[in-house]
Amino acid sequence: MPNAWKWKLALLCSLILISIYVVLPSFLGMSEKREAALASGTSLPWYYDVLPEKGINLGLDLRGGLYLEFEVETAKAIENRVDVLVDDIKAELGKNNVVTSEIRQEVKTQSIEIFASDANAIEATREIVQKNFANVLAIQKHENNHLSFVLDESHRDYLLDHIIKQALEKVRNRIDRYGVAEPSIQRLGNDRIAVELPGIKDPERAIGMIKRAGMLEFKLVDASVQAADLASMLKEARESLKLAEDDFSLEAKQSINEQLAKKLPQDTEISFSLNYDPLSHKLLGGTPYLLTRRAALTGQMLKSAQTNINNNEPFVSITFDAQGTTKFGDLTKNNVGKQLAILLDGVVNSAPLIREPILGGRAQIEMGRGNFRDILKQCEDLVLVLNEGALPATLTEATKTIVGPSLGADSIKQGVSATLLGALCVFVFMVLYYRGSGLIANVALAINLLFIMAALALFQATLTLPGIAGIVLTLGMAVDANVLIFERIREELKKGNLAKAAINAGYGNAIRTITDANITTLITGIVLYQFGTGPIKGFAVTLIIGLVISMYTAIVCTRMAYDYFLIKKRITKVSV
Repeated sequence: MPNAWKWKLALLCSLILISIYVVLPSFLGMSEKREAALASGTSLPWYYDVLPEKGINLGLDLRGGLYLEFEVETAKAIENRVDVLVDDIKAELGKNNVVTSEIRQEVKTQSIEIFASDANAIEATREIVQKNFANVLAIQKHENNHLSFVLDESHRDYLLDHIIKQALEKVRNRIDRYGVAEPSIQRLGNDRIAVELPGIKDPERAIGMIKRAGMLEFKLVDASVQAADLASMLKEARESLKLAEDDFSLEAKQSINEQLAKKLPQDTEISFSLNYDPLSHKLLGGTPYLLTRRAALTGQMLKSAQTNINNNEPFVSITFDAQGTTKFGDLTKNNVGKQLAILLDGVVNSAPLIREPILGGRAQIEMGRGNFRDILKQCEDLVLVLNEGALPATLTEATKTIVGPSLGADSIKQGVSATLLGALCVFVFMVLYYRGSGLIANVALAINLLFIMAALALFQATLTLPGIAGIVLTLGMAVDANVLIFERIREELKKGNLAKAAINAGYGNAIRTITDANITTLITGIVLYQFGTGPIKGFAVTLIIGLVISMYTAIVCTRMAYDYFLIKKRITKVSV
């Protein structure tokens, strides 16, 4: 036998052995047994140390889990950014000794309104803003005593894109800290984030942890409106808006504040603290607070957060960084005798009275009363969110799909059955129609399937239900390549060519057609992988891997078999 043939055979045998080694843990369910042994503390047999730790990753539809799509609400994030610009403008005007009567944000239009008593101050303000905030702010109105600026369109687009990227990164960090194996987090379109969490055991807790904004704010309570007057205004607003008495959602809060904007003191808003039953966790009601619209301090100045327990009641203690400690100290020192509300995601957690300056830079967030384990879990989730940082914008749940483990197991069973049934039909057809050559193609097909599984395990690719469909399609294309070769060989034999010449011509004439067909399909697979999501990407992965492998098995492996029979057995007839 030629040396080249021997090297090809050695390579094939090596690849088969390596593939069996890589795939074996997946078919023996070793990953699940390893996790169970680690959880129970039992020892594992010796061969667990020899074989790979990880096998084929199963996707959401096969393993069970959670699929989510979140819509990123960017309006509040833009509002916060405009507030920062208001502070920056005030600082610049102060440096240049320009006196204005008022600088504020008009929340509805997200514009910056500047008022001054004389035209010279307005003109000086315009020059300073246009000089220092070029390409950030665009002038909307210019009058003798009034200037109005809005965000430049290009800067707004930049901010929106940056907010989505930040939200994506924060979600990814939270999920990584939560400890989900093989999650998928990606951006969809302009304002959506898709999340796949295979094998998740507590979907609702995961959803709450992901979408929680983690926005920690400290706002002063405005005592200028009496509690009875505030309750009366709230009642009128609810009746006008046709809101239920027990509706304390953020949407309801926004609608109420918009309705009462002209009645409330300027730059104030109403927020609620929520009261829950400690046993049933049922919402009992809410307490309204009139607060300053802008936060005096936020979680951006947080150094750390941790869970503590006092008198068998878990709570979250927070520590500010150097800047936050100074700011918190000044805030409490200048407002002794006033209430300071601590808000988490727009909801008042508590509103303690400032009795004396707090200069140590520490505070605590109480989680209420109830089951100890439940409260402890809430504290742990809050600590994770606070330490990872607040989301730049609110996430609204747009799509939610929960796949149970039993449904995933059924999908695996049906997918494997369909693959085996399809392969069996192909095997029978090939043997009946192409006889001995069909048998060679069937062996190559089995090797192809083994190599695909090994590649999925080796590269830690995720196998999904559409991925199984991709494998079936790939097997069909691999057989199609052999069909082209066999038909070419038949044509050559009908012309009277000898076996060796017919086989050489069959492979030589068919290979260009096979290559063209596979390359065009490969391009399609790459496009699907690049722009597809979830199941589509799973289909693309198996299609790409299968196409590359089928080129090797359908052309190289089957040709090796023919070469063996031609050279070693010296056949003169081809069974095709």
